[in-house]
Amino acid sequence: MDAGLKAKLLLISAPAGFGKTTLVSDWVLQQKILAAWYSIDASDNDVTVFFSYLITAMRSISPDFGESALTLLASPNQVSKESILRLLINELFALPEQILLVLDDFHLITNHEVVALFAYFIEHLPSNTHLAILTRADPLLPIAKLRSQHQLVELRLADLCFSVNEIYSLFNRKLNIKLSLPEVQSLAGKTEGWIAGLQLVALSLRGNENSAAFIQNLKGDNRYIMDYLIEEVLKIQEPEIKDFLLKTSHLKQLSAPLCNAVLERQDSQMILERLERNNMFIVSLDAERKWYRYHHLFADLLKQRLFSTDKSTITQLHIKASAWFHESKLHSLAIGHLLHIKKYEDAIRLLSETGEVMWEKGQHSSIMEFGDLMPSEVTIKYPEFCLFYGWVLITSGQIQKAAPLLASAEAITRNRIATGEAEGSPTEHLKKLLGKIAVAVAYQNSFLGRPDIILEYCHTAMANLSEEDPLWFSWGWYVVGMAHLANENIYESTEALKKALAFGKQSGNIYLITTIGITLGFNEGRLGLYKISYERSAGLLEFMKERGYGALVKTDWTYAVLYANMAAIQYFWNDLEGAFENIEIAHNLCINEANITSKVLVLIFYSVLLHNQKDFAGAGKKLKEIEAILQKNKVAPVLESMYVGCNATFLVHQNKLEKAHEFLEEHGVGAGKVITYTNEYCYISYALLLMAEARMDEAFSLLTQLYEMACAQSRIERMIEIKIFFSIIYQTRGEKEEAMTSLIDSLRYAAPDEILMYHLNYLEQINSLLQEVFRKPLAVKVELPKLFLEKLKRAVDSRKIQPADNSGLTIREKETLELMAENLSNQEIADKLFISLNTVKTRLKNLYVKLEVDSRTKAVEKAKEMHII
Repeated sequence: MDAGLKAKLLLISAPAGFGKTTLVSDWVLQQKILAAWYSIDASDNDVTVFFSYLITAMRSISPDFGESALTLLASPNQVSKESILRLLINELFALPEQILLVLDDFHLITNHEVVALFAYFIEHLPSNTHLAILTRADPLLPIAKLRSQHQLVELRLADLCFSVNEIYSLFNRKLNIKLSLPEVQSLAGKTEGWIAGLQLVALSLRGNENSAAFIQNLKGDNRYIMDYLIEEVLKIQEPEIKDFLLKTSHLKQLSAPLCNAVLERQDSQMILERLERNNMFIVSLDAERKWYRYHHLFADLLKQRLFSTDKSTITQLHIKASAWFHESKLHSLAIGHLLHIKKYEDAIRLLSETGEVMWEKGQHSSIMEFGDLMPSEVTIKYPEFCLFYGWVLITSGQIQKAAPLLASAEAITRNRIATGEAEGSPTEHLKKLLGKIAVAVAYQNSFLGRPDIILEYCHTAMANLSEEDPLWFSWGWYVVGMAHLANENIYESTEALKKALAFGKQSGNIYLITTIGITLGFNEGRLGLYKISYERSAGLLEFMKERGYGALVKTDWTYAVLYANMAAIQYFWNDLEGAFENIEIAHNLCINEANITSKVLVLIFYSVLLHNQKDFAGAGKKLKEIEAILQKNKVAPVLESMYVGCNATFLVHQNKLEKAHEFLEEHGVGAGKVITYTNEYCYISYALLLMAEARMDEAFSLLTQLYEMACAQSRIERMIEIKIFFSIIYQTRGEKEEAMTSLIDSLRYAAPDEILMYHLNYLEQINSLLQEVFRKPLAVKVELPKLFLEKLKRAVDSRKIQPADNSGLTIREKETLELMAENLSNQEIADKLFISLNTVKTRLKNLYVKLEVDSRTKAVEKAKEMHII
């Protein structure tokens, strides 16, 4: 046991009745180990419940442990569980002492998701934390790997069986029950050192004067012996105690108030303590002696005996227990008792009352389990439960199974409103219920790509929901935003999402806030509102930190898209260092996660950055990763269009025109096809290909169509790019005035949000025109902000700067050196270059390393010596 404190895992695996719990609890007390104890129940097969109880157990050691994780677990739509575990693991690292976390009865955990997450937890456990798992069977954890790494200590059946000498010592010295050596040897042979059997023998012998005859009559396997012994033990109990034991055997956990309610008596606490003193197979679950449980074998045999002797009372006992748990707000336990006796109508009425609370607390696995146990003909009659069961099914990918539940819920609720048959429910309650159902149906159809149906149900939702319920009102506005986006109305979508975000923040639901913020930032970027979009993403990250989730935003894949969005904007601002910093964070967050949407978006943005740096191999590798994902998974059409557009554009830029043609044709892109917002990424690259092939008239016609689409939705970023393409075409035709007009239009669109990269990407074709703009008199420039033109000119000029020989410095680092030489502060440099203060500090560190200096002054001096500046 002591060796377990030098390993990650102490595994104690043996059948019931071999003293696992007693062994560990005694050892913890004797060694004075800082330990947290979690006694697992079969109802803990829910990710939220399991890890909530684990955190609660840890709080016996550290009272504030897992505060952020608990909040995230208790969320209707959660962030990834691995991220929550990373929060817990980081907190474990911070604990100053060695601790032991004991998980008793781990064999009761059968949910594969719980087991998989706990395996992840074990793998990343810090060295100051050790686990003890008590189980009847080896769990599906990485036991072999831990064994090979010498991180596992095992105790098994052979280690726990009592030997002849130990049995002799137990009976003759500890219990003062005098047995001869032959009797002990016989007992050892019959029980095979089984401690539970030995304990029952000891209890039975207390009322038996002929121990030799009793032991001689003991025969059969362990189950038979246990059955025989329980009869012997019950026979010598007082009627009151026997009745108590039998009628409380159906309770998985016992407390005095619960037993008093079920048995209609007032002395249960005294009886529980008496049973504990007499070693009657009862285990205390806390230090205050408030909660107990029977040894599992003992409870099973008591239940069998009750079933055979007093079957008629069992139903009433379960009903009373359910009522007590319901009153105590332990709803899952209350429902479990009703389902055990197949009181389905009572169970689903209780589920209808408590389903929303369970949903809000993130107990989705429990809702799923109860829904699966319930007969479908009963379930569809209760719209409240259908709503939350349907929602959980949708989020788990079972959309088809959810559809009839939501349809039934809608039909029943509409009928009750229309006929006034509210069954005691106020009409206002029914309207709210209809609004929530409408949100769920809209949410369901958002996965099926049905914008008209989504919008129809959005109208129903918003007509029946109110600001008084910010969580549902926010979800309502979110699906409105998604409906408009599906209909290619980005402006309307953005306005709806702004309202959704405001109410989402009122609700405090972190997942909802993040989901809305990500979609909103993406929309604003498409509208060319880069500053607002960037501030939206950065502000959301700051909001999370203020709420105590600073660690989460750099561990959960949900936030990968926020970092990727900031990276994309920084790229268009020509802040490439900042862009690479954020895209790498995004990549690390999502690359090993299951969320395909985030992964594809991040890989697209990453490939664009790498291609911009002329790392064609790196960009191609990212595109290959996307291709592998698309071959195995169905993704949103717009993502596939972005991938196709990027790949084709890269081929054109590398002058691989034939390959670009083949690639676009392979993906159905060509003349005469229907163009939509979804596939326009493909057609922008197709227009670029036509220009490269000198098919300017065809390109102009296609771009005109694309420009009209972009103008209709005020999508500034697309308008900038197309105006640049127009300028290039006009220049090719010799129409310089029109070329200049188009270029100035593109600059006017780009100026408010200082979008530079579109012009830099086509600098070779438009540089002569840009230089004219820079030289134009004030009357021409007045419509273009001076700071924007200065920034663009600096960026254009930097493209011409050749790296100094042997310096190894980047263009950006040389820019920074020049400003350092002017004695500007870090903040002034940041302002001048339009980059963040952190980016300036990063550049300074790199400069010091490359120039082999340790201060700003020395860096400037050495740069002058090397003729870098």
